[in-house]
Amino acid sequence: MHDLHISRPASVRAAFVLGLAPLALGLLAGCTTLPPWLAADGPITVTAANPRADQAALTKLHVAVQASQPGQGRLTQSRLAEARRALESLLTDDSAEARSYHPYARALLEQIRERQRLSAQNERLNRELDAGGRNVEEQGRELDTLRRQNAELQKKLDALTEIERRLPPPVTPAAPRPGGSG
Repeated sequence: MHDLHISRPASVRAAFVLGLAPLALGLLAGCTTLPPWLAADGPITVTAANPRADQAALTKLHVAVQASQPGQGRLTQSRLAEARRALESLLTDDSAEARSYHPYARALLEQIRERQRLSAQNERLNRELDAGGRNVEEQGRELDTLRRQNAELQKKLDALTEIERRLPPPVTPAAPRPGGSG
């Protein structure tokens, strides 16, 4: 069996690697910004007319995304509210730069609203569970009390039964004799 090894010329490999290098670096850098040739193909377009407005809109979207991330510990209502305010601010901005981010902001805002609804429902269910747990504990204590009372009453009943068993049999009165004095 022959091992076929097709070798590409070094210049083709180098061109391939150099072509992927900007994309790979962008991915490794956390995709904070896309190269212009990729941004032009996507729905988000950077306008050269007002890069500050675009950066402000992008910053609002970035703040909302960061605030909506669970991060360390539980996702709090205040972080979701912060994300919601940033998105609502972005959606009220009617500049062309901000409008290009509106579809993303609306989608994220819908997710945040759903998360807030589910978080509130989760808190309500936890409160009900705690209340139910307290009721179960109270009922358990009451059941223990009733069992102790039942055991005490059973001991008293057993003691009375033992006393009755030890008593001598009842004496029946003798019948009056006929023809006796009287």
